Amino acid sequence: MSDFVDYEPDAYAARSDESVEIRPVESGDVDGLAAVMAVRGGAVEEHHDRALRLIERLDVLLIAEKDGVPVGWCGIQKFSIHPDAEPEWLIAGLTVVPELRRRGIAARLLRGVLDATAGSAPDEPIFSVINARNRASIDLHQQLGFTEVGRAATFAGIDFTGGVGVLLRYM
Repeated sequence: MSDFVDYEPDAYAARSDESVEIRPVESGDVDGLAAVMAVRGGAVEEHHDRALRLIERLDVLLIAEKDGVPVGWCGIQKFSIHPDAEPEWLIAGLTVVPELRRRGIAARLLRGVLDATAGSAPDEPIFSVINARNRASIDLHQQLGFTEVGRAATFAGIDFTGGVGVLLRYM
């Protein structure tokens, strides 16, 4: 079983949900962020420490809420894509709860992170690493202006065992 959304390239346009609020994460959002992270596997408690670290360390971290309930997140940080390379801007995660996927939330989150980063680092490229099997996410990134720059079994310390990672660049 995959936690990736089924690949349906024409599905997005029919169900946009503008009622979802996108805002910067605050220190009190640890539990909500951990709950969204848990949709990809594991219990909420298992993600609590990672959610706290993201809040403390990420340069930009946005959360999506529907009726006050967290339903997605996206962030960015400086990180080395290749061993011993200088850190680059790297999308640190993009997740939307399964029941609200295909409603434009991921696009709004990612666009928000790109806009915030461009404001503070206008001439620096932004990278994202995606599992090659996650065709919907690759399409979303490309629709927002990312271009593919490489494929490998490992990027940014992420080992795509049994698969391939796709490195995308914005700018």
